Amino acid sequence: MLAGRIFGWSLLILAIFTASAEAMAALGTGEYVSIATSDVLTIVTGLSPDNPEKFTTKLLLWPAWFNTGIAGATLLFLCRKKKYKTNFSSK
Repeated sequence: MLAGRIFGWSLLILAIFTASAEAMAALGTGEYVSIATSDVLTIVTGLSPDNPEKFTTKLLLWPAWFNTGIAGATLLFLCRKKKYKTNFSSK
């Protein structure tokens, strides 16, 4: 569970970094091009999506901050510390 929370926080930090990089690119004087998730995947792993007709490849064309933010929030939710309630009181 701890590893899931650490990985979730790192994905959320990556989402914040990519969103801020995309905001800086939008404020620049050049042509605005969104940072796709496939670009981040290519930088990290060296692999690029090959078949543009698959659903996963279409998902990789979405903005990187959105996909990594959703994945990080989902991991944080699933790996959170759970409080167990009991029906018995401790007296």
